[in-house]
Amino acid sequence: MKGKFLALTVGVVLTLTIAGAIFIASPMEAQKTVPQPSQTLTRQERGERVVNSLTGGKGLPPHFEQLQRDFPELADMTLKYALGDIWAREVLDNKTRQLISLAGFAAQGTMPQFKLHAQYALNYGVTPQELMEVIYITTVTSGYPRALIAAGTLKELFQENQIKFPVTSQK
Repeated sequence: MKGKFLALTVGVVLTLTIAGAIFIASPMEAQKTVPQPSQTLTRQERGERVVNSLTGGKGLPPHFEQLQRDFPELADMTLKYALGDIWAREVLDNKTRQLISLAGFAAQGTMPQFKLHAQYALNYGVTPQELMEVIYITTVTSGYPRALIAAGTLKELFQENQIKFPVTSQK
């Protein structure tokens, strides 16, 4: 009994030691292999570059300027962390990043953000058919009510951009 307990204890300690080494080494290794945002620019500068990319070089959009006036710290966090640290990463291309974001906004039911990022997606060359696919996938991942809400928002955006509706599927 004592031998089994000792073997079990040694096994647990060894497992935890190996797991700890992997946990510590993984982030360091990931930083070596995964392209990271440029370290020569500040977080704010990277965030500003992302904003300019999203808006086609038009600078801060009105909704972000309003956020800066109303909640300056939240605007600062958004610019530096969300945009400068996360959106500035170089692993995903802009179209893929927008499609992933749209799926998240549709799932959450956050239609102002969904509509804004659907416009950014169109600016990056995402097709109306690809945007429709986000709606279809949302039925599976988040249910019909969320997909129907996102579909209505997408229809508004299509009308604002004079995109012929209904958009036909690529079956």
